[in-house]
Amino acid sequence: MSKIRLEEIAKQRIESFAKLGKAHLYLAYHAAFPLALTPDLLYRLWVQFQRDIDDEVLGIPWVAVADLLVSSLCDEVGHELYEMDLAVRNELLSRLQEDKKFGQQRINELSNFLLDYVRPKLESKDPDIKDFALTQKWTALAYTQPNKVAHELALEFSKLDFNNEAELIRIVSLTETFAQPLAEFDPLLSYASGMGKLARGDLEAATDQISKILGGENKIRVAGVDLPIPEKIKANLPELFDQLANHKNALIKSRFLSPLFLSVLALGMLIGGTVTYSFSFYGSQLPQNSLCPKQNYISGDSISLGEEILEKQDTNPDKEAGVKAFFEGDCQLAIDKFNLYRKNYPADPEALIYLNNAKARQQGKWLKIAVSVPIGTNPNVAKEILRGVAQAQDEVNSSTGINGKALEVGIANDNDNPEIAKQIASSLVSNPEVLGVVGPITSDCTLAAGTIYTSGELVAISPTSTSVKISNFSRYVFRTVPSDFIAARSLANYMVKTLQKKNAAVFFNSESNYSRSLKSEFVSSVLLEGGQVSSEFDLSKADFSAAKSIEQATKQGAEVLMLAANTETLDKALQVIQINQKKLTLLAGDDVYTAKTLQIGREQAEGMMVAIPWNIDSKPNSNFVQNSKSLWKAPVSWRTATSYDATKAIIAALKINPTRNGLQQTLHDPSFSVDGATGKIQFLPSGDRKDNPTLLVKVQQIPGTDKYEFVPIQP
Repeated sequence: MSKIRLEEIAKQRIESFAKLGKAHLYLAYHAAFPLALTPDLLYRLWVQFQRDIDDEVLGIPWVAVADLLVSSLCDEVGHELYEMDLAVRNELLSRLQEDKKFGQQRINELSNFLLDYVRPKLESKDPDIKDFALTQKWTALAYTQPNKVAHELALEFSKLDFNNEAELIRIVSLTETFAQPLAEFDPLLSYASGMGKLARGDLEAATDQISKILGGENKIRVAGVDLPIPEKIKANLPELFDQLANHKNALIKSRFLSPLFLSVLALGMLIGGTVTYSFSFYGSQLPQNSLCPKQNYISGDSISLGEEILEKQDTNPDKEAGVKAFFEGDCQLAIDKFNLYRKNYPADPEALIYLNNAKARQQGKWLKIAVSVPIGTNPNVAKEILRGVAQAQDEVNSSTGINGKALEVGIANDNDNPEIAKQIASSLVSNPEVLGVVGPITSDCTLAAGTIYTSGELVAISPTSTSVKISNFSRYVFRTVPSDFIAARSLANYMVKTLQKKNAAVFFNSESNYSRSLKSEFVSSVLLEGGQVSSEFDLSKADFSAAKSIEQATKQGAEVLMLAANTETLDKALQVIQINQKKLTLLAGDDVYTAKTLQIGREQAEGMMVAIPWNIDSKPNSNFVQNSKSLWKAPVSWRTATSYDATKAIIAALKINPTRNGLQQTLHDPSFSVDGATGKIQFLPSGDRKDNPTLLVKVQQIPGTDKYEFVPIQP
């Protein structure tokens, strides 16, 4: 069938689907971005993209998810796995880019979303899941970083066994799928076309295709990778390769190739296949006052002081230049570039931390701590944590420092994965310069990594881990957030005493330490208040149904739905909110306190009560709030406040005794205290914070707008 005919059929299918409404079509635009769909992925797209780039509501109904999967736009290619025909997908993406409601900005947002979605799956031990995730990763990057995708596809071709026709056809098909975003890489597309002809047995056509794209040195080079030419095709090009061999011998015999040059050439081939001449550092002297101590960094260790951008979605040429300068030891240039970047992107905490690290290096005297956050899996929460750490670092370094020494902060990406958190803990423990750690931020990671920090005698203060198991867990593990016991008591008391309701149903994640802890404490607290929890629903189960669960809870007399969801199950908690339709009263734990809850829950979440440690409106005139608004040009969350407090505690203790053991002993000293964002910071022998109450906030509509906010209720 001709390409024109395929495009006509695609448009007919799209117009047929569009009869369900413009909102349905908007969902289809977004669903075309991933190369393949699952019901879970499509639902998350529906949750994430309910507004256009101007923040106008799109009004996409829940039913659009099911309507799209069963429509002619999607073909089921496996169990709960769907694909769009290439012509349909290209047409929808073209419309998405041309629509002023979306454009390239939405493409970038979809790319970041898809990268976040597949990142945990890239580490799966199941090869099928891993391959699926890798393909989706390339899809996400093809429209925003085509150079990187071209490079990785070229690498895939370079590693292929050309006798494996099935794998060859898979890579060829994948490359052809990205023909639009990779249009500038014509040699790669032509090479893929030639390999496709070879896989189908047309050797003559394949040879002809390859001969047209051979470079001047009879090579096919794409994005820094030399593409291999199969032996079958080489045999069809004997004269060409005889010339190549003669050319190579002539070069070797040339009197211009000195032993030194040959050594450099060999080294270049060993480390990347291409020799690049660079004299940026050793060939020219930088101004002496711009230099600072240069050290060796471990690439890909998920820890950065300023030599690597971890927040991949937050970057531009200034930030990239700052990181490069930091890596090369040119601190003044790094400072200049980070300052330029922050003028346009003030809300990026990673850049402020790197800026202060560069200043610390330039000063020549510093003390080092680290912060462990899930940048890869939950970048928004990671930024909230980093803002608190960055603000505390900026304040102390802008004054007298820690007894005359600046504070340097290393950022570690633990991906909210207990095993990775343990690996990072081992790296930090083995580095004697690291005196303390802020994090990890989830109870599971804190309990896992806490054993390493304890054995290595390195203090870790979690700003957000609330599980009751952390109390008395270790003499080296502290926290600046109230435990689930306190949050649960507040919610149970409000339910029974204020609302006068006695029967609740709880939604939780049995695979999360935090979620199990909050659920258990809530059940106990409700019983102590004279109420009951009549049913419990596990959000982590594959067959979980929000509608069936609410129906069952209602039959059992529930008057209240308690959402003890963690970050991983937030989307399912949002389903509960939507389907509940404000029929039963909603309560929730602190992980539900997110911008996404307000954006997706909207009027269905109105009136929901959430227990959190702090709210910006509770002390609007405090120094912390005023400084944070000036620094970030935006309001901050409770996670920023408790992270600030964790960092402030470490700073204050290091001023008293700047050693690992000294830090631990000082924090346990009953006389130790320091003022923080949420109040006075003192620790109990259990590692819990002394006098650490919770605050109840309610979801309300902002008057005169269609937006919603969390508002503190009067005690």
